[in-house]
Amino acid sequence: MNAQRKKVGLALGSGAARGFAHIGVLKTLEQAKVPIDLVVGTSMGGVVGALYCSGMSLRMMERLAGATQRNLWMDLTFPRMGLISGEKLEQFILMFTKSATFAQLKKPFAVVATDLGTGEKVVINKGLVAPAVRATAAIPAIFCPVEYEGRTLVDGAVVERVPAITARELGAEIVIAVDVGVYTQEVKVSHIFDVVLQCLDIMSRDLCRQGISQADLLISPQLHHVLPGQFHKAAEAIRAGEEAALVMLPKIRELLRREGCYEQDAANT
Repeated sequence: MNAQRKKVGLALGSGAARGFAHIGVLKTLEQAKVPIDLVVGTSMGGVVGALYCSGMSLRMMERLAGATQRNLWMDLTFPRMGLISGEKLEQFILMFTKSATFAQLKKPFAVVATDLGTGEKVVINKGLVAPAVRATAAIPAIFCPVEYEGRTLVDGAVVERVPAITARELGAEIVIAVDVGVYTQEVKVSHIFDVVLQCLDIMSRDLCRQGISQADLLISPQLHHVLPGQFHKAAEAIRAGEEAALVMLPKIRELLRREGCYEQDAANT
């Protein structure tokens, strides 16, 4: 591999339970030996990205996703700023990243959050990983906003649902984006989690199109059958991610080979 090859960035989008599809995408890319030099995640993409960049195996991530129930991260609180405090989620990330800082991760990683006061995008790639992940996943009205270095932060999906632009800004010369989708036809919601996520998705449709246009390649798992709050469907979401990445793999290989980023022997595995 050319030591001066272009840097490949992976942008993992938001989507709550649909975001488990990112694990399936990573499985396919890893099996195909697709190089990933940096990862940027928004919301659930930030959760998956943090675990992956910490060095957790994808097999372990898949097992963890299958065992995940809402009570593992749902800590109900007095509903003044949100229904869930988010402390459990932060402790979950602390435990599984071994209290890592961004500098200690196996791969360069960043998350996108939103400054609730100014509406600005906030990119976090320094300090402890866990509070940053809590911030990027702080879905408005569901999770309480996170006080972080003098800012009040909420879910990065408010400003950048799929962080392709941020991956480019952080030095990725080739960006592979993963969008777990916005589904507005015949969607039946039955939980407040789904109501809020569906509203956010609808509001961010045009913004997301603009953002993912900055990606070189887009992987779009088909997840009509998985609602944002259906965390018990992790296996289905992971499988959808694998399938979508497999469909795009020839194009990914072609692009990376053309740019000198993909070894011939890797392409044959």
